Amino acid sequence: MNRWDWMAVRAFVPAVFALVVAAGSMWIIYGWQSSPYLAGMVSTARWIPLAALAFAVVHGAWVSYRLWQAERGEGLLCECGGLLSAEHDGRYGPYRRCLACSRNVARRNYE
Repeated sequence: MNRWDWMAVRAFVPAVFALVVAAGSMWIIYGWQSSPYLAGMVSTARWIPLAALAFAVVHGAWVSYRLWQAERGEGLLCECGGLLSAEHDGRYGPYRRCLACSRNVARRNYE
């Protein structure tokens, strides 16, 4: 895989993790139904997989949109053309990390 493929993989990791959480929580909640002690929590816990699935869909759509923008050369991009991740507070001020080349980009370079 080249670095552009890895950029897409890194961008979709939170959505995939949310899908795993949704599937795992459905499996766990299914086991709770047979327990007399945990059966009362099932009605509330049913929202966990739905919330995780909704997050995965929204995040996947947002990442797809950002990748489409990057392909067109728009949006927050590094000098190499890769997507920039979320902003972090660092020692020398706010920065974003490039998902393609893993370089840190200071705020003054992408505003």
